[in-house]
Amino acid sequence: MKRSIFLFILTSFFLLAAPPSIGKTSGNIDVQIAETLASKVSSPYRETLTQLYALTKDRPLWVGPENGARFSALMRLLDNPLYNYQNRNFNRNEIKYLSFSLDNGGVSEAQRPKVLARLDVLMSDALLHLLHFVRVGDVDWALVRQKLARLKETQDVQAVWEIHPRKMPDAKALLKIIQSGGLRSYLRQSLPLERRYRDLIAILHKYRRMPDFPRLHEGRRLEIGDSDDRIAQIKRMLMFFGDYPARGSVDSMFDRRLAQAVRSFRRRFKLPPGESIDNKMIHYLNTPRSEYLRKIVVNIEKLKLYPHRWEPVYVEVNVPEYKMRFYRNDQTLFESDVVVGRIDRPTPIFDSRMTYMVLNPTWTIPDNLVRRDLIPMLKKNPKYLSEHNIHVFTSYKPDAPEVELDFQKLFSYEHDRRPIPYRFVQFPSETNALGRVKFMFPNKYSVYLHDTDNKKLFGYRYRVFSSGCMRVEKPFDFMDILLQYTRRHYSSDQIQEILASNRPTTILLKRPIPVHIVYFTVRREHGKDLFLYDIYLYDQIIWESMPGHKKATFRVPAKRLDPLHKPKKRRHIL
Repeated sequence: MKRSIFLFILTSFFLLAAPPSIGKTSGNIDVQIAETLASKVSSPYRETLTQLYALTKDRPLWVGPENGARFSALMRLLDNPLYNYQNRNFNRNEIKYLSFSLDNGGVSEAQRPKVLARLDVLMSDALLHLLHFVRVGDVDWALVRQKLARLKETQDVQAVWEIHPRKMPDAKALLKIIQSGGLRSYLRQSLPLERRYRDLIAILHKYRRMPDFPRLHEGRRLEIGDSDDRIAQIKRMLMFFGDYPARGSVDSMFDRRLAQAVRSFRRRFKLPPGESIDNKMIHYLNTPRSEYLRKIVVNIEKLKLYPHRWEPVYVEVNVPEYKMRFYRNDQTLFESDVVVGRIDRPTPIFDSRMTYMVLNPTWTIPDNLVRRDLIPMLKKNPKYLSEHNIHVFTSYKPDAPEVELDFQKLFSYEHDRRPIPYRFVQFPSETNALGRVKFMFPNKYSVYLHDTDNKKLFGYRYRVFSSGCMRVEKPFDFMDILLQYTRRHYSSDQIQEILASNRPTTILLKRPIPVHIVYFTVRREHGKDLFLYDIYLYDQIIWESMPGHKKATFRVPAKRLDPLHKPKKRRHIL
């Protein structure tokens, strides 16, 4: 055992010190490579390896003096924690052992071609493993799709995520990359959304070093001026997280610096604002390192669905953060809180392109919402239509006449899949559900960004109240940004005239602006790490679709946070 450890350390040192000088490749190495590929390689990339070496006529790609620089470059990439952040083996142990043996007389001349052939194929296989890890990752995305579809059958939840895993390069492209010496550049270009990826890798390395803090016990609320035996540990914890100054005093007094750190911690976890430490905050402080690491790894895997970078100008909505942002050249020009879909009506995760906005919009109520919401409401309040300026038409044709609603006829469609024989349209007004402006990126889910008449929803911690659309807290500020991208110029007075007219008005954009609806629950902002609640349980589904903890089906927990259904208060019987 000691000998093998010593050999591994020696081999690692040797490879770090200089590239292996494994001599000439004369002899029948090409024959040996063909034999190795035929019978001595167990790899999921066997077909690609065979195609790759067919293109070289089984000549080596990594061994021999002429390939020394290429060999060293790949070894550095395999060892690089930016790419191999899980420190996967990727054949490295065997590669290092064979290299050491070749350079130190551990292989006879007769066996040399065979060993060189195996080493070369192992290197190519290692590269494919690394590329797959960086570009595609560990998640069984087909299984994730199945579990999301299954939610419709088991929970009546239409969970939509347009999942498009990235592709691996084919053998021809791979050979070109290897022979051009551009492997490092290609791997870097393979990093998904590079700036965010680097942030998440930094967060991962940080939380791997998280100390094993003792579990804090619950107790009385702590405030400025208090002294408590828990405070010193809380300061050490907040110091690690970056909320408390690195040179702050670590004592048992609740001072001003700790109060500022508490405010920072509460903001990061979207806890109610304040300076006191209650049992809810203690619960969050007790989050184990394993939970942080799991959440970070899942978010790195989600990143791998996306390209190296997005467009110069784009809109992003991060659903579990309840935030939308407008980016230009990687700078955030605008951000706003948003309200997103309920847990039983989640906002779809997909990409689209915004092409226009509408001032004084009308709202045509979709059939599914007529069944789920409007019919039950009309049964309780027959005057609901007139009270909310909703008009009824005979069909979806532009010239369809307006009619009086036959309530009993409509009610017969509540639990029926037939198309509803009416079109319900809410006309523009201050009480319109879409507010005064909507931002359109046509899509098959009929969701978009829009204003709202219900501003109080932005005061909630978990803003999951819509039927899928995203309500914007600052819609007119967003509109002002987009007016820079419209086909014609609109003055402030013209916009006010349009709004005052109460007539629906479409404003076209000069060119489509990409819109990305995403689901990230870990991100770094202004040097602070944000960990967001997995409101739709997508993180859990992904985690349970990865090696080591894969489950064929997903079971929704019996107890689940739902802001729409508050728990009943216990009645105290005297």
